[in-house]
Amino acid sequence: MNVQPFRINVPQDVLDDLQQRLARTRWTDVVEGAGWDYGANVSYMKDFVAYWQNHYDWRKHEAELNKFNHFKAEIDGVNVHFIHG
Repeated sequence: MNVQPFRINVPQDVLDDLQQRLARTRWTDVVEGAGWDYGANVSYMKDFVAYWQNHYDWRKHEAELNKFNHFKAEIDGVNVHFIHG
């Protein structure tokens, strides 16, 4: 088994693309009083997307995650990402 150290490092262009896609979200019409009966609540989802677009600090969380010892290995043909302390 070939175990390789791994560090989370999402390229900035990927994060920029996510921001642009979140900004272009097309919302469905709201069925009054439906709540969660027909899928995700639109009001909740708008708040959720706004949080990811305007408040979530990926770099802060990426740095926190990278405090752990991450590794990758291929096991029976499957790529596995794991943390080992």
